[in-house]
Amino acid sequence: MSWSGLALLVLSTLSLTASLAGQTAQSPLANSEMKDPDGQRVQFRFHTLPTSVQIYTCRPTGQAFAWSGPDPDAILINDKKTITVHHYKGPTWEATDGSIVRSDGSLARHYLPKNKDAVHWLELPAQGPDKQFARVKTIHRIDTSGGLPPSDKPCDAPHAGDQERVNYSATYLFYVDK
Repeated sequence: MSWSGLALLVLSTLSLTASLAGQTAQSPLANSEMKDPDGQRVQFRFHTLPTSVQIYTCRPTGQAFAWSGPDPDAILINDKKTITVHHYKGPTWEATDGSIVRSDGSLARHYLPKNKDAVHWLELPAQGPDKQFARVKTIHRIDTSGGLPPSDKPCDAPHAGDQERVNYSATYLFYVDK
């Protein structure tokens, strides 16, 4: 690679890093800013089943304690009920036929939900997709309900390590190149 090519790659990476820096759980964007990714279309649309949860763990945070997570434990189905997917920690989505796609939660772009009592909407880059998910590039979590950390359960030294399973619902969109 030439020096000019390397410089362009570094600048592109820095630009992407800077643009994602503001998209955290602490500073989410308005949900109206969530758009279909350029040059991509929805290939799969999944909905959570009513038994789906976000799992929070009480952990020390310096001198205090707080609920950390969430880690999902959700079953998703498509509209035709022909594909069933288990969504779990990673985050990972694994279909019953063994198709799998992962992401890195630290790369998530956060958006405020329409319902203030719900977990954020997310945009996640797909990593390591295979089988029927092989072409998936981006994953959106939208239309969320519930799933926030427990506010009625103690999280302190005597409860360190306790886990709480909080029901939630969402729609997941898996995008592929057009």
